Amino acid sequence: MEMDLAGAGVPVAAVRSRVCVVGAGIAGLTVARRLAQSGVDVVVIEAGGREVEDEGQQLFAEAELTGRAHVGTIDGRARVLGGTSVWWGGQVLGMTREAAAAWPVAWEELARYSAEAERLIEVDSLPYEAAEFFAAARVGVPAMIAEMGEVDARMSKWMGFSRRNFAGTVGKELLTHPRVRMYLHAQVRELLLAASGERLEAVVVRTAAGEEVRFEAEEFVLAVGTVETSRLLLASRRVAAEGVGNANDQVGRGFHDHVTLPVATLTGAARARILRELRPWVLGGTVHSAKFEASRMLRERLGMNPVLAHVALDEPEGSGVAVVRELLTAMQRGEFGRALTTHAARVPGAAVEAVRLAWEAKLQRRRFVSEDAAVKLQLNVAQDVRPQSRVMLDAGMDASGMPRVVVDWRVSANEIATLRRYAGYLRARFEAMGLRGVEWVREMFVEGAELPGMEDARHAMGGACMGVDPRSSVVDAEMRVHGVANLSIAGAAVFPDGSAQLPTLTMMALALRLADRVGQGLGIRD
Repeated sequence: MEMDLAGAGVPVAAVRSRVCVVGAGIAGLTVARRLAQSGVDVVVIEAGGREVEDEGQQLFAEAELTGRAHVGTIDGRARVLGGTSVWWGGQVLGMTREAAAAWPVAWEELARYSAEAERLIEVDSLPYEAAEFFAAARVGVPAMIAEMGEVDARMSKWMGFSRRNFAGTVGKELLTHPRVRMYLHAQVRELLLAASGERLEAVVVRTAAGEEVRFEAEEFVLAVGTVETSRLLLASRRVAAEGVGNANDQVGRGFHDHVTLPVATLTGAARARILRELRPWVLGGTVHSAKFEASRMLRERLGMNPVLAHVALDEPEGSGVAVVRELLTAMQRGEFGRALTTHAARVPGAAVEAVRLAWEAKLQRRRFVSEDAAVKLQLNVAQDVRPQSRVMLDAGMDASGMPRVVVDWRVSANEIATLRRYAGYLRARFEAMGLRGVEWVREMFVEGAELPGMEDARHAMGGACMGVDPRSSVVDAEMRVHGVANLSIAGAAVFPDGSAQLPTLTMMALALRLADRVGQGLGIRD
C-alpha cells in the first residue's frame, strides 16, 4: 500500500508496525522485501516521491564541502523511491576473502548472501576471479591477463538496464505487497530515543504541510545513505545531547570513498590489442569486464593501498552507441519517452550501431566498441579510514528544516602515492609487453604535481562504521547501533573500509543478512 504525505492531510498522528525501514533505496528496499517475504509487517519511509524532483535534489547542494570537495555528496545521491539506483551504473564486484578478513563478518557469510543478491538483480553466477571465470565460460584466458605479473585479474558484472532501477523492480513489488506500507514524501526529522536511551521509541516525520507523524515499531532499520545516516544520528539530540549512537564521538567519523583517476589514454596498437583481448564479454544478460587489482605481494613490496585498474570506454557524444546508451539510461530513469523525442533525429543513425551491439553480443559474446570511442586506463584506490575524514553538522538549517551537513573529506599522501606507484608499475608492465600507443598522464610521474581528474568515485562509505569495540565504531557485527537495542543501519555507511571492491553487492549482502537477523529476533524462522 502506498501513502503519499505530500497531500494536504495526514490520516493518523502515529503509524505502528513490527519493523520500520527508513529509506527506499537499494539497501532499504532489499531489507523490506526480505522481511515482507518472511511474513513480517513492514513500514517503509521515503523522503522523496516516485520521480526525481528538483526541489528535493537541490537540498543536497546545501551541503558544505571542506577538505577536498566530495562531489558525490551533491550529485551522487537521489531523493526518490529507488534511491541512487535510478542512475546507478549497475556494476558489481564481490569482496575477496583477503579483503573480508579485516571485517567482523565471516567471508563465507558474505559470499552466501552475495549469491542471493546476484539472483535478486539477475546477474549470472559466474566467478569473479578471472581464471575461474574463463574456465567456467569456456573462453581462453587472454594473453594480457597472463602477462600482467603481480596483479590479480577479476571480472565485474553489469546488470541489464531494465533491472537497475529498484523502483521499477523491488519497489514496484513492495507497493502492492500485503505486508508493506510505503510512505512517500516522508521527511524524517528525528530519531526519538526512549528516556533510557537504550531503545528507539519512534521516527518522527514532518510533512510538507508541517504536520508531524510518529512512526513506531519494534525494530527500526536506517537505510538513508552514507551522508544522511550520519546527519540523522547526529541531529537527533532530544534525549542524548551528542546524538543517537554517538556516546563515543564516532558517528560521522571514518568517512571514505574510492579515489579515482584516469591515468592513460590508449591509442594505436595498444588500443587495438586491449580491445581485442579485454573488451567486455556478454554472456546471457550479464556483461563482464576485467579489473586488475594489485596483489597483496605487490602492495607490500611497493607500499600501496588496495588499488585496481580498469579500461574505461567513452563513446563520443552523438555517436550511435552513445545514443543507444542514453536511451537505455533514460529507460532506467523512467524518462524513455522524453529521451526518444530529444534524440528523434539521431535514432535512425543510431539504429545501425544498435544492430552492431546486438550482433556482437549475440554471436561473438563481446561488447561492440566504435572506432571513435576513447579508451582510457582508470585507477581506483581504497582510502585509509581516518577519524579526521568525517560528516558533521553546521549550525544553520537547510530548506527542509534539518541541520545543514558538512562533509570534510580527506585524501592522504599515501593514497596519492599509491596512484603514482601503481601507474608506474603498469607502465613498466606495458612496456615489457611491447604495448605501443599508451599516452600516460604526464603529472603521474612528476612528484608533487596536481593530478588532473582525481575525484571521488561516488562510493561514499563510513560514518557509522562496523566494529566490535563501541569506542571505535558505531554498529556491531550485526549492524546494530551500539547501545540502542532496536536500531540497525543498512548501507555502505557501516563499511569499516573500502578495499578495492565495488560496494553495492556487499551492501546488498549485508542488507539481506540484517533482515534475516531482525526477522529471527521477531520470532521468524527460515
